[in-house]
Amino acid sequence: MLLQGTVGKAVLRIKFTGARFFQPHTGSFVDELYSDNGVVAPTGPANQEVDLGSGFVFPAFRDGHAHPLFAGREAAGPVVTSAKSIPEILDILRSYREVNPDSLWIEGGAYDRSIVEGGLFLASWLDEAISDVPVVLHASDHHTIWVNTLALGLIPNPIPPLVSGSIDLDHEGSPQGVLREPDAMALVLEKAPPRMLQTEVSALVWADKVLASFGIVEAQDAWITPGMTEVYLEAISRDLLLVDYNLGFKIEPSNWQQSIRFAQKDREQVVKLNNESLSAKTVKFFADGVFGSGTAAVLDPYLDDDSNHGEPLWSEADLRSACLKAAELGFQLHIHAIGDAGVRQALDTIEYVQGVLGAPDLPSVIAHVELVNQADIARFGLLGVVANMQPLWAQADGMLLSCVPRLGQARIDQMYRMRDLIDSGATISFGSDWPVSSSNPILGIATAVSRQTVELEPLGGWIPEQAITVAEAIDCYSSAVSQQLTGQDRTALSLGEPCDFIVLDSNPLETPAELLRHIKVLATYKLSKRIF
Repeated sequence: MLLQGTVGKAVLRIKFTGARFFQPHTGSFVDELYSDNGVVAPTGPANQEVDLGSGFVFPAFRDGHAHPLFAGREAAGPVVTSAKSIPEILDILRSYREVNPDSLWIEGGAYDRSIVEGGLFLASWLDEAISDVPVVLHASDHHTIWVNTLALGLIPNPIPPLVSGSIDLDHEGSPQGVLREPDAMALVLEKAPPRMLQTEVSALVWADKVLASFGIVEAQDAWITPGMTEVYLEAISRDLLLVDYNLGFKIEPSNWQQSIRFAQKDREQVVKLNNESLSAKTVKFFADGVFGSGTAAVLDPYLDDDSNHGEPLWSEADLRSACLKAAELGFQLHIHAIGDAGVRQALDTIEYVQGVLGAPDLPSVIAHVELVNQADIARFGLLGVVANMQPLWAQADGMLLSCVPRLGQARIDQMYRMRDLIDSGATISFGSDWPVSSSNPILGIATAVSRQTVELEPLGGWIPEQAITVAEAIDCYSSAVSQQLTGQDRTALSLGEPCDFIVLDSNPLETPAELLRHIKVLATYKLSKRIF
């Protein structure tokens, strides 16, 4: 395979050999490719030859919705992701405290809220492990935190009115230990000590290396608030990052005009840096919450509270006004919507904005899209809206099954309708929402294809009619994300110019579904240069 890279203004022509090179547009493998597009004529000997061994070359992965800096921060604290019980979590905290005796604030995650029936976690449990400094653990949905008694003491008394979310209270009205949704969580998190820039850069660099090791060359950071852009700017200016990033600025419902001004200001800093590895094209809105907290907006009420339809975070008028203003300023719209009412509000808003401004340069995005009403399925394709979905969630694990009492089995079985969306003409891009779930695309592909847990349950897959093919899943992690982030497919391998690809140890197109998750990324190349 003959590609080329650039070193300064000189052209470096590289011949890659040994592996089999998959061509997405033809669905076939070839041994060598030569450019005939007229841009660069790859004639004559190569300047460099690289033997890729006996692997299989595919377009590099991209992540359409992740939180790398959050993942890096979380990894630096106590990691309780694998814990299956409260005693296990407490043991991890004790060990962390022994190694970090000088820490004045301990923050980590991500605990599985399904390990305790009803999701009731008490501050006193954490006190058994650490009681001398505030402790904050993020739940795996990252819309919930569990804190110890010292951290609860940071909450003002009386508790101020919340725009959204809730705090678990005992029969006397005192906080018990769990805070749900950002408005409530902020009562504790905003009291955290200031983060040092070098510590933040180190966290981002750690996350960047993880992404590169999983074959990812480009990612959407879907939550940028004040102070976070500076971390990216510092890391990029020091040439510390391997992956390209697009920043998505979080727009707050309570002061959206100010949030948009912040997005403009930070975008100007990124543009001024003028580095192709960093862009700032996107704004992020939350239409609703999550099912685990009963805050995802639903058309029919929750079964455990027939007065609860979730928490739409915006009025119709405000969301339309904010999205229209952001689009007028050239920002791409990226809207979190999980419940079917939240998805409908997001679609209605995008349709309104397009009715005023016409089709955008970059497609509008609705992230997560867990539950969609049948009447709204076709609207994604008709409006050109990208459905950014998290394939690892499409399995009947503890997190999903814990929502059955709240949603009912019928609605659970209507979630993650990937097959229906693709067949309707919609573009699905995949993202991890890391650190909510693993950033490894191989695991996402395996789940999207099998609809099974790591234990291969249930037999035949959960709602197998919504499964997609391996080729479709690879496309969702590559060309579809490229279209989401750039408006074009930049994943071709035959242009005779710098390109992005990965080397896998097996051919996923010929691997049984139950073995897909065991495929390994052997190498990651970005612009024909190896980054892992």
